[in-house]
Amino acid sequence: RDVERSRGLGDVYKRQALTVVVGVSQFLFSPAIYWPGVNSLALLLAGGFYFWRGLEEKRTVLLLGSAVTLNISLAMLWKDLNWSDPQLFLVPVGITVLAIVELLRSEIPTRLQNPLRYAGALSILVSPTFEIVGGSWIHLITLMLTSIVVVVVAMGLRVKALMYTGSAFLIADLIAIVVRGSIDQPSLLWLAGIAVGAAVIGLAAYCERNREKMLQQLRYLSSELETWN
Repeated sequence: RDVERSRGLGDVYKRQALTVVVGVSQFLFSPAIYWPGVNSLALLLAGGFYFWRGLEEKRTVLLLGSAVTLNISLAMLWKDLNWSDPQLFLVPVGITVLAIVELLRSEIPTRLQNPLRYAGALSILVSPTFEIVGGSWIHLITLMLTSIVVVVVAMGLRVKALMYTGSAFLIADLIAIVVRGSIDQPSLLWLAGIAVGAAVIGLAAYCERNREKMLQQLRYLSSELETWN
């Protein structure tokens, strides 16, 4: 019975793989479609099936296949809709890399885990910078939101690589907002300078007044970070 079941699953895997091949081929060689996303929908279903079976059987090959299939299906959908924002292509790739690292942590060598986490986080956070250089305020806001999400995820997973990357991009984004705002509204630079100066003075006064408590909190945070991955 187990042999028959494994043969049946093997046939299902082959049919799903054939669905992926047919969907990609039709997308590449038959660009004229009446329903945008019809090919990507087939790939999305196949990728979801591979992901489900990969989790149940704990098979790395199926999980990796589902990740590749899902990213291809999304890229095909954006192409059908004529959407070309780099975020649409790079953010799913980054999320996929981070998810694979966490799901397959026991199978991935420890020395490769942090580089993969950095690669996934950078794929997500670098994606809006192409439009930010052109002066897009929307992408400045999306970079802020994605940086906050990465920091929150880092706190939940207790991963230092994500915390460092998300915090660095959040600070850089805040600086970029001030710089961009000063270009559009020159008076904003003076207001921002006064606000930052007042904040620094207030923070210094607070830290001096509560020095021991601040040092205790910093030591606690440092010890907590040491336990993170």
